[in-house]
Amino acid sequence: MRSSNSLTAGDLLASLGANVRLVGDPARSVTRAVSLNDATDGVLTFSRREGEALARDLARLSGVTLICLDDPVLATVDASRLTLLVTDNPRLTFIRSVEKFFAPPAPPAGVHATAVVDPSARIDSTASIGAFCVVGPDCSIGAGSVLYPHVTVYRGVHIAERVVVHAGTVIGADGFGYERNEEGELEKFPHIGGVVIESDVEIGSNTSIDRGTLGDTILRRGAKIDNQVHISHNVDVGCSAVVIAQSMIGGSVVLGDHSWIAPSACVMNQRRVGAHATVGLQALVVKDVAAEQTVMGSPAVDQREFQSQRARLRQLAEKD
Repeated sequence: MRSSNSLTAGDLLASLGANVRLVGDPARSVTRAVSLNDATDGVLTFSRREGEALARDLARLSGVTLICLDDPVLATVDASRLTLLVTDNPRLTFIRSVEKFFAPPAPPAGVHATAVVDPSARIDSTASIGAFCVVGPDCSIGAGSVLYPHVTVYRGVHIAERVVVHAGTVIGADGFGYERNEEGELEKFPHIGGVVIESDVEIGSNTSIDRGTLGDTILRRGAKIDNQVHISHNVDVGCSAVVIAQSMIGGSVVLGDHSWIAPSACVMNQRRVGAHATVGLQALVVKDVAAEQTVMGSPAVDQREFQSQRARLRQLAEKD
């Protein structure tokens, strides 16, 4: 990470590639990255606003390097007062800049002295296993992966490269599966499968990812799982899918590539959510969701039907 005292807007531009252009002083110093509301002299920030809203942002800033959209209002900017990095996606460009120049260093490679690792586990020398982690038998942890403190990884869990697992998460515990016997007592379905987590997955804190019953629970490349999520046994989470806080994904659910599960949603057992589909806030999914479809409500229905139902309810309320 470059010293913040030596970083300039020109350095940022050089790191961002041909799709960004600079307006103003390339020698402007950049010491830290902040939100737009906290912007003062010498900082980097961003705005996704356009037109009059962007003009208001520009009018109140001074001495700042601002990442923003291309907009006719930029022609009015005093280049001696502001430096602009103009791009089609200010937030993404800001993320890349912060990651390169301002993000704290990754935890050091190696196994913390307080961690407990089974002798049969295979851990790459570049992986980081944090304080009080537990890694069980027949597990593997790939290159550059990070387990933050108090992560528990049960037997037979395979974690690929550059996976990040935040504190308190449990991977590979048994799922919830029982059958009543002749006396009406519950007998547990044995969970002899595992968990496979592919490369570049990130898993938030205090999340539970259950092992499979017979096959594996799978989180595919680039999936992002938020804090306090429950992924049940035999779930298949697609590439770059997103599951957000307090969601529950039932047993044997398939989430398609790039699908989006909003906070506190529940997807019932054996349902399929198609690629690029969206499950809305607190939705209860009881039937399959098609690719690119957006569903809302409880039980979840297509977004258009949900909005139509709400409109009819408002009309009935107004008549009363």
